[in-house]
Amino acid sequence: MRLPQQIQANGFSVGGNVPWSVAWTSEQIFNLKPSVDFPGLMDLVQTQSPGEGTPKFNQMHVTRHRAGMAQHMCHVCGKRTHRTDRYIFPVQSGAILPVANTTARYVGNVPPVHLACAKKAQALCPHLIDMAADPVAYPSEESTLVPRMDVVPGMEDLAKTLPRGMKIVYSCCRVFGPKFTRRVEILRGPG
Repeated sequence: MRLPQQIQANGFSVGGNVPWSVAWTSEQIFNLKPSVDFPGLMDLVQTQSPGEGTPKFNQMHVTRHRAGMAQHMCHVCGKRTHRTDRYIFPVQSGAILPVANTTARYVGNVPPVHLACAKKAQALCPHLIDMAADPVAYPSEESTLVPRMDVVPGMEDLAKTLPRGMKIVYSCCRVFGPKFTRRVEILRGPG
């Protein structure tokens, strides 16, 4: 996936002041295709024209989000993160949830970032600024990519237009191990 790095006339730039995984107003057409990451399921895919129109900061681009989660591509710049330069903001995103037959685990829902991109996000993202967010090094402990086949908030109207009974991946998340889960619990504190 190649991304336009030029600054648009409206002052927005992908990887500059707009995260790579954010959807744009020009990217509002959706289709289905067989899933590469989750064989036997269908992926919801979204047209790709990052940098065209206006960014929809409150909406992740479903195709780029899934690629970021599956391939550890940076949420901010879209380039692959290396295991020694991979961070997340687990206090501000994701949740501690019960998973299958195990105890509760941290479930991350935002792709990782490079440390330099995390610092950029800390300076530009209102959500991170308001929460005085600090990036946390991605754990070496294994994590598992899991499909979300429930209709994610904001996609209810779209879901009504899709074939009934089809196993559709709307999004995905990563389930982290017990050591990292405990670390996130400590970072989040009581309550």
